[in-house]
Amino acid sequence: MKSNHSLLSKLNPSAKLFSHLLAMCILMAVSDPKATLLIWLLAVSIGVFLGGWTLAYLAKRLLPYLVFFILVFWMMAAFGKGEETLWQWAWFHVTKESVSNGLTIALRMLGFVTYGLLFTSTTDLTQFIMSLIHQCRLSPKWAYGLLAGFRFVPLFQSELAQMKAAHKIRGYKQKNSRKAFIRYSLPLFSQGIRKSERIAVAMEARGFTGTRDRTYYQTTRLSVKDGAYLAGLLFAVAVILLAA
Repeated sequence: MKSNHSLLSKLNPSAKLFSHLLAMCILMAVSDPKATLLIWLLAVSIGVFLGGWTLAYLAKRLLPYLVFFILVFWMMAAFGKGEETLWQWAWFHVTKESVSNGLTIALRMLGFVTYGLLFTSTTDLTQFIMSLIHQCRLSPKWAYGLLAGFRFVPLFQSELAQMKAAHKIRGYKQKNSRKAFIRYSLPLFSQGIRKSERIAVAMEARGFTGTRDRTYYQTTRLSVKDGAYLAGLLFAVAVILLAA
């Protein structure tokens, strides 16, 4: 999660997450493929005009999910039930109802992915954790633990790349995936335990107790633009549902 300095990145992360979760809940209740398609296109439009997305970025992020889109659509369409048959061969029975259900489920999946990407691509991780503390009343003990855990992910990736490069220099050839997993996972786990202990000791040495009665370097607040974004998103979804 990293902010891209767009208009959406200036919103409160908790309010933005709540807005997108509401849109996803509405998507779960929609059974019309046209309305589902329009709600998904709404997310794409928000990402392009307010989220700083480019067409190249959008294609790079969503193209891998098109395979799942096609598979889900085909399974729902070819093996569904219905009265109006469109095509039938062997055990494949494509009906008008199954095609509609397949499009709805597949577009709903793309909608979930797009709204989730819309949040993660425009949200800074530290601001999100701070908003969980100030707006969602999450305990600082859990919040800073989550923040430290997320910070470990790029460290593990760099250490894994270094270990692979070192093994390659020493002439190690990966033949068994199970043995390779054990060879890489055990050192990573042991290093992760040592680093977590060091972080815990450092936080305790600096007076961190996990209580809410403390000062913060960054403080997130709700503003008028957060409510305007929520109202605008719900209004656009309501117009789509009424029009469809």
